[in-house]
Amino acid sequence: NTRPYSFPTTPESSGFSDVSECFTVADVPLGLSEPPAQQRPTFHIPQNLTQSMVEADPRLKRLQQDLLNLTSFNDNSTLRWRPSWFIEPKSSSRFWTLHNPLHVVTELLPQHHLGEPVMTRRFRRPGDAPPVYLKDWKAWKRYCDLYGVPYDFLCEDQVRLLRLGLPRREDGMICVPPSWPLYPEPQPFSESNYILDPDTYYSLPRKFH
Repeated sequence: NTRPYSFPTTPESSGFSDVSECFTVADVPLGLSEPPAQQRPTFHIPQNLTQSMVEADPRLKRLQQDLLNLTSFNDNSTLRWRPSWFIEPKSSSRFWTLHNPLHVVTELLPQHHLGEPVMTRRFRRPGDAPPVYLKDWKAWKRYCDLYGVPYDFLCEDQVRLLRLGLPRREDGMICVPPSWPLYPEPQPFSESNYILDPDTYYSLPRKFH
């Protein structure tokens, strides 16, 4: 599916945080700090996780790839692909809309000139703009029930996991994501389109440029 793009609704930061950043109740406005209850987490993610631990665990690696794939799109994007660990949706539509929980905001990754914008997610900080699409946890619960999104999607542990997998320079700073592989999942035959990074154009016949 195409990746609709609009600039993030949060202030652009001067740099990108490392994985040690922490979300606390004090970081969000009053009334946004009580997510809907879930009997147990969708996944058990160990504390003090490292990328080497992720690479050694196929389950965690698959979850990380799914999260990186989903969070590469902007908030309010319409998607067709759903991870296997999502719940059966109440909606009969083949498509669903990606939204952030209230404690998470969208952030633009570094990019080359004219490169395809790629997003990620980070924890909400003081000074960020308030949520635009889902303004309280009651709306988040309705959204999850409609599309089969787990209530703990992009919870603290999942955000830490996905940020561990972001591309980084040797000094640990987040860098421009690679152009290949473009997506971790195969494209369904004859359905929808992918937006290709301009860096890959040279490998395509001219009619596809």
